[in-house]
Amino acid sequence: MNKLIPLALLTAMLLAPQASLQATDVPRPAGKPNIIFILADDVSARDLSCYGGPVQMPVLDRLARQGVQFNNAWSAPLCGPSRAMLHTGKYPHHQGYYENAVSPSLAFYDDPRHLPLLRMAKTAGYVTGMFGKMHFGNDPRKYGADVHCVLRYWKGFDGPSYAPSGGREGMYGVSWYWHPGEILNGVGLPTTADDFGPDIELQQLLKFIEANKERPFMAYWPSNLPHMERNPKTGYRTFAYTAVPELDANGVRTGRKVAGSLAATMGYLDFLIGRVQGRLQQLGLAENTVVIFAADNGTANGDKGSYERDYALRVPFVVSGGPVKPRGPSAPLVDFTDIWPTVAELAGYKGGLNTDGHSFAPYLLGQPFTPRTTIQMAMNNARWLRDQDWLLDGRGHFFDLRGVTKQADYKDVSEVSASDVVAARQRFELLLKELPLPDENDPLTRSAWEKFRATPKGKPVKIFKPEYLK
Repeated sequence: MNKLIPLALLTAMLLAPQASLQATDVPRPAGKPNIIFILADDVSARDLSCYGGPVQMPVLDRLARQGVQFNNAWSAPLCGPSRAMLHTGKYPHHQGYYENAVSPSLAFYDDPRHLPLLRMAKTAGYVTGMFGKMHFGNDPRKYGADVHCVLRYWKGFDGPSYAPSGGREGMYGVSWYWHPGEILNGVGLPTTADDFGPDIELQQLLKFIEANKERPFMAYWPSNLPHMERNPKTGYRTFAYTAVPELDANGVRTGRKVAGSLAATMGYLDFLIGRVQGRLQQLGLAENTVVIFAADNGTANGDKGSYERDYALRVPFVVSGGPVKPRGPSAPLVDFTDIWPTVAELAGYKGGLNTDGHSFAPYLLGQPFTPRTTIQMAMNNARWLRDQDWLLDGRGHFFDLRGVTKQADYKDVSEVSASDVVAARQRFELLLKELPLPDENDPLTRSAWEKFRATPKGKPVKIFKPEYLK
């Protein structure tokens, strides 16, 4: 049977410098729950079992039953803009992240106009950890992470690069999965071809939880799963789902692998989430820990990056544990700008909010709650907008959502001139005036827009408008 972590890696973990984590002499402030935010990479709500999809996730199903399953939650259409929204609590027109290829020259964690999520939690008295995918930048400390185990190249790493060029820069400079490039608190971790990145990140997350069981902590766990990896058989120019470790009935690795698929990768992530839940229960922390699970955008099967309907936007979003009241499937509209103010309220943050989001903490806690009337999103020159009954998608198509939940069943009324449709569409047109189109001459993003517009994918989207709006 393969060992989960080789001796060299364990030695490196023990020798790596650690942030000051132990604080057993610091009493836990009343009313401050621990917070664990788990972010899956590339999976739509409609693919998962708790939303009626085919991919079985029994641990997440249980969390959804015991907590809140938001049925109308939006991310951005692509991973970079979603993460910018998550960390700033702001829409693209307030932070500049409109596309994976369009981001400001001054990153959100260097821009004094923004207070990143983990830095806000630190201000509220939390010790913070980050485990897995950074996406932007090379220094998790700028995000506000006291402790980190992230994927980046380090001098001495001898594993593969995911970049077709073999380059070592950015998130494709190392393998994420087998023989991963991991850095623990600034020190590279030696790994082998038998080591699986998500397992290493989980182990560090569990150590972080145990080290901080006596004080409030926030753990941010942006897993790469189920994001496809670059396929070495094609010179890392195409993507395929990674194989995952095979487990026996006791959850122990057999030394074999399960072929990669969306079901296999999400099933393994579900197993890892179960490991976290088990450790929380062992430590007596489950009753004081809020677990949030979401995904950054739709599945890479045509949903991700799509302008159609809300295929790219509608993601799983489950909150459970600690003081969260069990509500099960829930209708309130939420989007990724809401994460920042919700965490701020749960954490007891006393500073200014400076966010576009709307805290749903009262809903989680069973308190009086006024839900959003609309949620919105933007990418390229496209804008999405929806309320409980209507959806305007990124191509300007208008849909009647009344009485339906499946995206395929949304009724396209783009060219319908019935009075109720016209009234709703005209109301949306007024709301769009409060959702600015990107300023492509903004000094922070002008160069990025110019490069993006010069690519085949960078063409502006043709937006449909019905005759009654022309």
